[in-house]
Amino acid sequence: MKKIFTLLLTVSLVSSAFAQYSEKREGYENRNGAPNGYHRDWDGNDRYNKRHYNFSRREMEMQIADINREYENRICRVKDNWFMSPFRKQRIIKELESRRRDEIQAVYAKFNDRRNMSDDCGPVRHW
Repeated sequence: MKKIFTLLLTVSLVSSAFAQYSEKREGYENRNGAPNGYHRDWDGNDRYNKRHYNFSRREMEMQIADINREYENRICRVKDNWFMSPFRKQRIIKELESRRRDEIQAVYAKFNDRRNMSDDCGPVRHW
């Protein structure tokens, strides 16, 4: 009788532990603070314009300067490396310059994006 009671108690404890509420279970939709999925068709227009951001020209220029400084240091380290062949140095330098160009283009794209609400970006927008 003791064994049956202990087994029953153990099974009930284990089942109650697995029955606890969890936000990470499959099918749980926590969208915009609605744990039951209410406002599922909400488009995000909440008057605070969370989809927009401010990225000024000064910030853009600072990021580009940081990128240039970082890649110039990397290129100098490659040029100063005595243990690399000249062909390998050229290949690595071209790859670094390509990466730098891609990162700078990404910064320009972020600045020129239509969601950027900075005053010095493109045409004046009056919302």
